[in-house]
Amino acid sequence: MSYDLLDGLRVVELTMFSPDTVGGNLADLGADVTKIEEPPYGSPTRHAGALHFRWNRGKKSVMLSLKDEDGRAQILDLIRTADVFIYGLRAGSAKRFGVDYDAVRAVKSDIVYCAVSGFGQDGIYRDLATHGYAFDALAGLARPVIDDQGLPVTPDGHTLVGIEAEGLFGALGILAAVRKAERTGESQYVDVSGVDSALAFRATELDMRGNGFGDMSMAGYVRYQFYPTQDDEFVILMALEDKFWKNFCDATERPDLYELGMGIDEPTASAEDKAKLRRALADLFQTRTRSEWTELFVTHNVAGAPAYRDLDVLEDPHIAARGLTYDQVQADGRSLHLFGSAIKVAGQQFLPDRPPGPGEHTDQILKQGAAK
Repeated sequence: MSYDLLDGLRVVELTMFSPDTVGGNLADLGADVTKIEEPPYGSPTRHAGALHFRWNRGKKSVMLSLKDEDGRAQILDLIRTADVFIYGLRAGSAKRFGVDYDAVRAVKSDIVYCAVSGFGQDGIYRDLATHGYAFDALAGLARPVIDDQGLPVTPDGHTLVGIEAEGLFGALGILAAVRKAERTGESQYVDVSGVDSALAFRATELDMRGNGFGDMSMAGYVRYQFYPTQDDEFVILMALEDKFWKNFCDATERPDLYELGMGIDEPTASAEDKAKLRRALADLFQTRTRSEWTELFVTHNVAGAPAYRDLDVLEDPHIAARGLTYDQVQADGRSLHLFGSAIKVAGQQFLPDRPPGPGEHTDQILKQGAAK
């Protein structure tokens, strides 16, 4: 089962694709999330690879159509018993479907209404059709790469930030709004944008550069840099502080590097000295494997870490010990190995219910509503 931190919080969501992440984070923490899906096929997220298995795990599915009067009335009936309503379709469409903020709070005066969209509920891009990659492209997180034909293409291996950030900020905003609704008895409105969320993950860089403090690039650093290891893997050395640098030089029995490295990452250091130390460290890191260097970092109190480029990170002994993944048989019989929650709760194990089949809980939930 999921965690029970939000046990008793009732959420109704009308979302597809990336806005599913908002309710997904709440479901992971134990909220009772009912997903409204359009008949006959359900949410298109179901047909988007592994996304459905992560974003919709632990939820319930009710098949109701916004396109007919009975469907809209039944959705409002579900909202009457909910604490939170998440609307994640195109900005502006909620009013057309009769589930805008005013219509929803008319049936539930203390509802927390969260509108999730690509560009937000106002601004000149509000009505612009988009997908999740646009969040990162606009935010400068997915910068074009020029291919061998001289044309810009999406960067290889880019991990989409805005989609996941949208889910985190949406869940955070909802929980804060729930707290206020409990205090005041009044409805709350939260507007979460994928682009805003992607930009927020660049906030430190934007604040630094926008105010003349430079940037967060470490490309010119020597003591804070990646190095290849004996087994053709990588580690990152982060011995910026003098104590870590001394510990490193002592542990490797290279006192000759200590003085050369002092102040090497300051702007006044010569390019020649930087290049000399960089080459010496590159040669030194070739004498041990990644795991051996990691053990040295731990044993001798040196700031550093193993560096990974692919799914082998899940085989790292520390990551494996954290129990961040789980195996689960899905409704279609497939067994999947999935990433769990980054949140750890004392005394509980994260093992959520599988994502629901299309409309799996329709009869059960509508009958419960009728009984009330």
